[in-house]
Amino acid sequence: MPFRIVKSKSILLYFLILVAFSCKKEEPAPDLNKDKLVVTKSNRNINTDYNIMGFDTYDENHIFAVGYKGGQVKLFLSSNGGSSWNDITSSFNSAWNQEIRMVQSVLYLDLNCLAFIAENRLYRSYNGGNSWSITNNGFQELPIFCAGKTEDSSLIFVENFSSMPNRVLKSSYDSPVFSVVTTLPNFHREFEVGRLDEDHFIFLDYEDDYYYDRIHQFNTITNEVKLIPIIATGYDYPVEAIKAGERIFLVGRYGNLDFASLNQNLLTPPFTHPYNLNYCSGENMGNYFIAVGEQVITTNKTGDWKNVFNSDYTKQKDILRKIKKINQDYFYVSGDKGLFFKGQIK
Repeated sequence: MPFRIVKSKSILLYFLILVAFSCKKEEPAPDLNKDKLVVTKSNRNINTDYNIMGFDTYDENHIFAVGYKGGQVKLFLSSNGGSSWNDITSSFNSAWNQEIRMVQSVLYLDLNCLAFIAENRLYRSYNGGNSWSITNNGFQELPIFCAGKTEDSSLIFVENFSSMPNRVLKSSYDSPVFSVVTTLPNFHREFEVGRLDEDHFIFLDYEDDYYYDRIHQFNTITNEVKLIPIIATGYDYPVEAIKAGERIFLVGRYGNLDFASLNQNLLTPPFTHPYNLNYCSGENMGNYFIAVGEQVITTNKTGDWKNVFNSDYTKQKDILRKIKKINQDYFYVSGDKGLFFKGQIK
């Protein structure tokens, strides 16, 4: 009998312990990848060995891209989001297509109206790329360093004379006739980096080959020009200046990503890429920013800047040139040798 009582107590204790453990709420396992971001991409490559230095979209389906190789450009159109591309270079004057060293702006203004700047020349087409003309004032070509489109698809562009005052010019998207919006002060400096966002044209002038020390903010609504002196960006060379509210996102060629305050004329401490890879372009996605370049995509989507393209920098071969937002979630990216894809960070 005593043996049976002890055994019954042991069984009862075991049962109580089993019930206690079964009622205990399980703690979820820690998510070790909660902050890990990757780029998912859908390839939309262009069948060419030219580097796609710039592109623009009229909408998600219609894309105009400009490739560059060996001093010449090639022009491409897509009407299905990059699933297929048409090479329209044959319509471009071969005499112009010599010794081009840089592509500065690419604009898709209307389904029939295209524009791009190369070597400070503004080329325009009003018939879907079937023919092209160079912007001039009736007796000479105008050196134009950057251009942008407004909400109504009007074209805003800025001259780049080094020895006389430069002007901000405007024309309808479908007409070569332009008007002078304002004349900028003559600083005897050349402009190079420029972009139109949020009804403001942001462009920079440089003191030497290493950094810029003034931001020019042109309001396309009020035509007001504001000069903003800034601190040197760690002797980096900005390749993109993007207005985002009261800040300007500066993408540095040699690895720096800075924010300049429009009110305080200050730069935040820059993020410098640990592998010193070159950036080529940036984009404001609304709630976060992205910078792309040679073998890298970097974002601050989770707060801190992180590389999200490929963690093995030594093996990543894709050289990226340009990024453009499609919507809050998706973007297009172009790169060397016809590289083009639709991407998302998640």
